[in-house]
Amino acid sequence: MTTTDDLWQLHDESVLLATTTYGPQRARMAVIAIGAIGEGDLLIVSPGTGMSDAAWARVAAWGAPRFLLAPNHFHNAGLAKWQARFPDAQIVAHPRAQARLRKKLPGHTITDLADLQAALPPDVRVFSPPGAKQGETFVSVQRPTGPAWFVTDALVNESKLPGGPTGLIIRLFGFRTGLMTNPFFKRFFLADRPAYKQWLLAELGRDRPTLFIPSHGDPLHGPDLVDRLRATADAL
Repeated sequence: MTTTDDLWQLHDESVLLATTTYGPQRARMAVIAIGAIGEGDLLIVSPGTGMSDAAWARVAAWGAPRFLLAPNHFHNAGLAKWQARFPDAQIVAHPRAQARLRKKLPGHTITDLADLQAALPPDVRVFSPPGAKQGETFVSVQRPTGPAWFVTDALVNESKLPGGPTGLIIRLFGFRTGLMTNPFFKRFFLADRPAYKQWLLAELGRDRPTLFIPSHGDPLHGPDLVDRLRATADAL
């Protein structure tokens, strides 16, 4: 059951999966325990900016950030600040994301996903769509009620689109409200749509997630969630 306060949404307390939004676009970041809650290591996915002292204190109460995952080469805004606060934390990203990240973060060491994957407990995994040019990386967290997926830019679920010129432009690119494949991802960063469709359907069959948490938009759950996610592949 998700509980919400003014700082975080706690999607599962038993395994620690918490999210909050940041920045003018209200992108979502995630905190995931990969060790004992309260004293073990944390995985921070898409580390954000603008954290309050209370939000930092909540993170510290959960554990120590060990890995800062840039889930693609665009979601980099908070990496430097988080590593400055937690100097032992390691920045990790898919190899395809690293060239742009290094330009954005000069002087920072960015490694591939191998160290993170070796440190993950059995109930957490990271996995990447084939041919995603910006290094898109999904995260799955096994909960007592079924897996939760955290997805950054490949899939979105916006309840409201912006107005004005920005809203007009993104509508022309194909954005709409509701669950969908991100039109920018589909048009500019997906090298092989049939391969991605096959991959996504296989991963949905493997995991059968019961909770979908997008970086852009509202979380989804329910008995028809897998079918709704499958429909995004069929609509490619």
